[in-house]
Amino acid sequence: MFLKTLFKNLKFLCKNNLWDLKSTSEWANIGYIPETRKIRLFKEMQQHKLVSLKANILNYEDSIEYIIKNRCSLCRFGDGEFNIINGGDIPYQKYNPLLSKRLREILMSCFEPSANERNIKIAIGREYYDFSDWNNLIFPKFFEDYIMLNEEKLVSFCSENYEYLATAMSHLYNTFKEYDFTSYFEHIKEIWKNRDIVIICGERSFNNISYNIFDCAKSVEYLYAPTENAFDQYDEILAKAKAISKDKLIIVILGPTAKLIAWDLFSAGYQAIDFGHIAKDYNSFINKEPRNLESIHRFICIDD
Repeated sequence: MFLKTLFKNLKFLCKNNLWDLKSTSEWANIGYIPETRKIRLFKEMQQHKLVSLKANILNYEDSIEYIIKNRCSLCRFGDGEFNIINGGDIPYQKYNPLLSKRLREILMSCFEPSANERNIKIAIGREYYDFSDWNNLIFPKFFEDYIMLNEEKLVSFCSENYEYLATAMSHLYNTFKEYDFTSYFEHIKEIWKNRDIVIICGERSFNNISYNIFDCAKSVEYLYAPTENAFDQYDEILAKAKAISKDKLIIVILGPTAKLIAWDLFSAGYQAIDFGHIAKDYNSFINKEPRNLESIHRFICIDD
């Protein structure tokens, strides 16, 4: 099973040409980029539509605080969801036209006049729309490549009238070289601290977790779903989720399918948060795992 998953991940990465960082080693760590290269990069970026787009995306700490204060639900969109919307596969979820349609509908709901009034927030990748943090990114080449390939779509997906949260709030340790990670994780735990929670996740999602970030909750239950291609069993997963008490906070860690579950549960009266990667990110931080090419591949591509 490991070799099969590894092969699928490598095939995906090669197909999308997003992680070919070894051939551009000057970008492997932005600290080694000459100042002239940095200046040229940002001049090039200033010519792009994303710079002139007035995207309103809260920073990471404000995004976390918004969830704490408003007890809102959440759907996070990143490159994986964009790939599904655009007809592609990702390592743990094959393309499905219905999944693609629903992801697009949720993302584009931000263009509706009443979008900011709903107590469910959409998060998008702040790193694609705001270059102020680029000097601190572990692998800026990934974001540069993705923008160059998908700039038109990134612009079309973002409403200037909507206040977004930041997708990477759930995986800052594996995004930034430097950050006050201790304070960050203590802050994010406030979302579920002393609350009864249910985690909807893949069957293997917690197999390699030594330090569980959810241990500070009042109680924790797990509702397991397929680790790969969870959308194939969407109706069954949602039906089981709707049997959960509405007094409990539901946290969904299930790739692109998590967005639909969070949205549909919110519509049914739950607080449901799509928070993929958070358990792995915390475990990586406590174990002081390196953030190199191989580890980031493994983090992003295996078991959301």
